[in-house]
Amino acid sequence: MTNPVICPHCGSDEFWAVRGHALKCSACRVERVAIPARPVTGFALTRRGWLSAIDCLLRDGTGTAMALELGMAERTAYKVIAALQRAMCGDAPVRLRGAREADATYVGGDWANKRVHIRAKGTKRGRGTSKRCVFGVVQRRGPVIVWAVPGERREVVGPLIAAAVEPGATVCTDECGAYGHLAELGFGHETVNHGAGEYARGDVHTQTLDGYWGRLKNFLAAKGGVQPQHLMRFVGEHSWRYNNRGLSRKEQALKLYGLLVQK
Repeated sequence: MTNPVICPHCGSDEFWAVRGHALKCSACRVERVAIPARPVTGFALTRRGWLSAIDCLLRDGTGTAMALELGMAERTAYKVIAALQRAMCGDAPVRLRGAREADATYVGGDWANKRVHIRAKGTKRGRGTSKRCVFGVVQRRGPVIVWAVPGERREVVGPLIAAAVEPGATVCTDECGAYGHLAELGFGHETVNHGAGEYARGDVHTQTLDGYWGRLKNFLAAKGGVQPQHLMRFVGEHSWRYNNRGLSRKEQALKLYGLLVQK
């Protein structure tokens, strides 16, 4: 991480801003101390500014709230949020261990809240809907990996499961035919038949992911809706929060800042 600026005359790290965007040391009163480094190209924020922005985001602050809190343009605040979300998306786990579940859900808000010209086109529930499909693999009592995908199809979900799950591991899914070839890919495969009202059979279930989908949909609903081209950024943000839920907010902020400056 970038160190805070230090006065070369007395070693103090306490300053205030003076004319010309320079700094004045509060201890020895020397002006024109070097301006703090800008750790991320394209942004004028210092390390302290980024940590403040991260803290605002982790408190579920909006772009408008961040702009008011940090004294920046609202457009700049949304660019800062997008940069932080991209850093979150790049921190997904590589492989999952332990018991695993795979499932998909569809997001896009309540149909009754859609615009009239969209409702007029009609849609269906579940597979085949016009909503966006989100697919995920979760490790029970562990992390989750989530993708925005074109649909819950064999050619889509198979490679994703193969990339996220160790060969030979057992994966629990529902009865969807998209998962029927997992045994051919070298995985153990257990299913529950949701269509017949079966949701758990001993340790065979997808309830961990079902619970996660509920949290994700509440998170997206709180944003007031997300445009399709931005969906993966918000899905990645939520999965990062879930995977780092055991850390304090300060620990999360420092970790996210480290991911940001490494890029």
